[in-house]
Amino acid sequence: MPEHRFRGVDLNSEGHVRLCEALAAAELLFCFEVRTCIPGGDPTICRRLDLLVIGPHSLLNVEVDGARHNRTKKRECDYERDRLLSRHLRTLRFTHEAVLDSPEQVVACIRQELEQDARSLALQLSRRQEAACG
Repeated sequence: MPEHRFRGVDLNSEGHVRLCEALAAAELLFCFEVRTCIPGGDPTICRRLDLLVIGPHSLLNVEVDGARHNRTKKRECDYERDRLLSRHLRTLRFTHEAVLDSPEQVVACIRQELEQDARSLALQLSRRQEAACG
């Protein structure tokens, strides 16, 4: 079985490694293989997120879906985790093939989503400020 390592840490696939390398090259702040306790979920389970990408005003969960995500049980677990997470942050999903074919394009999409979230937050804060000032 081939080794898939990024900065000394074993990852699930070559796609995960390529995306981490592309995020690092783009100078985006991110965590990988993040153990997460999600409110509302099974309190005995700590779920793993592939990547957590951090922008100045936003946070995205980024998942790389390989062939094993097509299995019903794994897919159901992923959808349940996404449902629980949706109350706290957004999840972007990319196929393993998309990440291997063009990691830079995936990073561009992530960056665009971070910027969109930041604009949305700024708009919400502006509206609240206007409402408070009357």
